[in-house]
Amino acid sequence: MKKLFVCAVAILVCATSVFAQKGAWSFSIGTDAATQYMWHGYALSNTPTLTPTATLNFEKDDFSFELGYCSITELQREHYLEMDVWASASFKGFTLMAQEYGCGNNLGIGGYSDNLELSLSYELPFEFLPLTLSWNTFVLGDDFNWEGDDAKRAFSSYAEVALPYQFGNFSVCATAGAVPFRSDDMYETEGFKLVNLGLQCGYNFTIGDNFGLPVFIQDTYNPLFKKNYVVLGCGLSYTFDL
Repeated sequence: MKKLFVCAVAILVCATSVFAQKGAWSFSIGTDAATQYMWHGYALSNTPTLTPTATLNFEKDDFSFELGYCSITELQREHYLEMDVWASASFKGFTLMAQEYGCGNNLGIGGYSDNLELSLSYELPFEFLPLTLSWNTFVLGDDFNWEGDDAKRAFSSYAEVALPYQFGNFSVCATAGAVPFRSDDMYETEGFKLVNLGLQCGYNFTIGDNFGLPVFIQDTYNPLFKKNYVVLGCGLSYTFDL
């Protein structure tokens, strides 16, 4: 509960400053379905998942802000994997995000109940090379390295390079991600490990300005486990202008 409280305070502080601004507001609801749940190169389910999502968005000039919630449910077991809330702010290519993961007891990496991750990303200002660099670190939660009976906070981190391109409604994104240092509990590694080489292609069918039906295919290879995953997915979303 302490982690959830810290995340709620961070979201409240960001939201308070944003609500004082004048700009374009929107609210989106939708759901995604996928053949399995992939996270940072790790397969956290082996069966199809359904992810209802709701987001509140604000945009003004070079600044944008988002509050979001999603629930990831494993359909075969009728059991949720995660219930996540997040807040993110973007300005001139930089994005700072706080995300609280509330995890179910069948989560593939150990069944953590509550973890808070901070993320910072930067998109290079080149239209011909929209490279995005990101760093993600768990700052609160059940994230430790163990030496005998002694536990030290691991600050488990994940770094990623992504290269997305958008051609009308068609999108393609190549990613490479790694765990930079030892992480016993969260990522099960003992030093720098490349864990995610991926390519995703998608198309967003639209009806008017507010209704979207995205579909995608994603191929992910995890060099740490020497496993390859192919995921198919689709979604449904509607955006309300406020």
